[in-house]
Amino acid sequence: MSEFAILQWLIVSALFFVVPFWRIFGRAGFKPALSWVALIPGGILILLWILAFAKWPILTGTEIKKE
Repeated sequence: MSEFAILQWLIVSALFFVVPFWRIFGRAGFKPALSWVALIPGGILILLWILAFAKWPILTGTEIKKE
């Protein structure tokens, strides 16, 4: 595989991970640029932990029902 083909796969995989997290973080009220963390090894797990356990800024002022 040539260097150009490897570069293409890196770009495609970066888009595959960054774009969905960009949209999720934007809709949740976080800074969308945080999605670039997905490119570092283990970054996707960090982002999932942030989404799971952080208080979402978009929900500030609304009541969340806990069951």
